[in-house]
Amino acid sequence: MNYDPMREFAVKAFRARLVRLGIDPLELNEVAILGRDSAASGQSPPSVHEILETAVTMSGDPLLPLRIGEDIDLAAYGTYGFALMSCANIGASLEFFLRYGQTFLDSSSWLRIDCDDGLILRLEQTAGTNYQQMLVTESVFSNFRGISEVLVGGSYEGVRACFNYPRPAHFDAYQERLSVPLEFDQEHTQIFMPDQWLCQRVRTGEPTTNVLFSQQCEELVSGMTEVDETAAIVRRLLIHSAGNFLSISEVAEQLHVTERTLRRRLAAEGTDFRTIFNDIKNTLAQNYLRKTSLSVVEVADLLNYAEATNFHRAFQRWNSTTPADYRRQASP
Repeated sequence: MNYDPMREFAVKAFRARLVRLGIDPLELNEVAILGRDSAASGQSPPSVHEILETAVTMSGDPLLPLRIGEDIDLAAYGTYGFALMSCANIGASLEFFLRYGQTFLDSSSWLRIDCDDGLILRLEQTAGTNYQQMLVTESVFSNFRGISEVLVGGSYEGVRACFNYPRPAHFDAYQERLSVPLEFDQEHTQIFMPDQWLCQRVRTGEPTTNVLFSQQCEELVSGMTEVDETAAIVRRLLIHSAGNFLSISEVAEQLHVTERTLRRRLAAEGTDFRTIFNDIKNTLAQNYLRKTSLSVVEVADLLNYAEATNFHRAFQRWNSTTPADYRRQASP
């Protein structure tokens, strides 16, 4: 079974919020499994649909799914959360979410629909009872509201939400917590976001750090099927040390092996430390040149080159083109 580090960020953050709401995640997990009917498997972990229904029952609070997104801490999502917070605007954050956040919910996904004046995010669920799906919807929309609050504050002009179920008894709580026009008994559950809202700048946006956090997420996702491979682990360690790159001896120390053992393991996988190191620096250099307005000298400094000419030569060796020409060709 593959380990999904992106999903693990979400699971840890979700558990932390349950604790803040007075619910023990371990007890919740056990009660959810015990509550299954006899035909259901008692071995598989409970789905998010089962977890939310059980949490509402245990707490006696029908508003609990709507409260989950309150005071959300994006830092609890690790690299993923920091990447969201460093995006330039809401639209960029949304693109990032669609790239990396789709694995957070069981049997659920977001469908993107582009419109003339904005876009629609449609929530599609393929499991759970109607009641369980409503709870998941409340939790998801509450999170959307909470994340938006962190990124751009309380402005939601032009945003509206639709739900494919009747207006609930606790409709007032929807109005209070979601802060956008609401429509019920619709064909689909979805959010419409206008272009002007998507262009809002993220308060903590920072292109340089976004390049690093985005690449860290990319390394995590690409390494999901090779979590035990030494090369994948070395790549992640180097990405996380960008700006003050680890040496091979420091990487070996973090892996609790000798430098000789590390070299041998990498050789068995058909690579070596220098190749991985150069590939990481080249990937970051390309991203800095494409996604930021940093000068070549500034990019060289971020990659720990004492002289820009050394970076220039290395980049040309890796890509058969100069940094300036690469940036020109990569421009839309």
